[in-house]
Amino acid sequence: MHHIPNILSAFRIILIPFFVHQVIYGNILVAAIILITSALTDIVDGFLARRFNWVTNLGKVLDPAADKLTQVTVCVIFVIQFPQYWGFFAVLLFRDLVFLVGGAYFIKRKVKLSGAKWFGKVSTVLFFVSMIFIILFPGLPPVFVYALLSLTTIAAIRAMILYVPEFVRYKRRLNP
Repeated sequence: MHHIPNILSAFRIILIPFFVHQVIYGNILVAAIILITSALTDIVDGFLARRFNWVTNLGKVLDPAADKLTQVTVCVIFVIQFPQYWGFFAVLLFRDLVFLVGGAYFIKRKVKLSGAKWFGKVSTVLFFVSMIFIILFPGLPPVFVYALLSLTTIAAIRAMILYVPEFVRYKRRLNP
């Protein structure tokens, strides 16, 4: 039973090509359902891991990797679908790539990661809500899309800044 959160995280990674396929072929409703499924399984795997103490070192890597891979994929797809908003997606992509590289750096050096913080979770939830809203309602007025993307980007930047002390703490563990 303690592997369920990891299975859900792996399932989220498996959903990524199906999401891309549906967007490419214009099946927006199916793509949105896949994205919603990904977001819900993210919530469920985190809840199960914490509630039943099923937190594993693999899960500490797999869960954020699934988040970042999904977010990077959505950003790339959305840059193609909505090039007028490329600046927002560029910031989000940069943030996610920094987190992926930083996480890989610490994992390679066998640093035990503590898992996501509340500000990272808020950023992830806001990302998924905004992207699902944008994909489900492609005719939204640009001002509304700009507002959603602005809030999402601000939350992402804030999370990145708030994670800096965490990364510094991890780095100090490497060089005491």
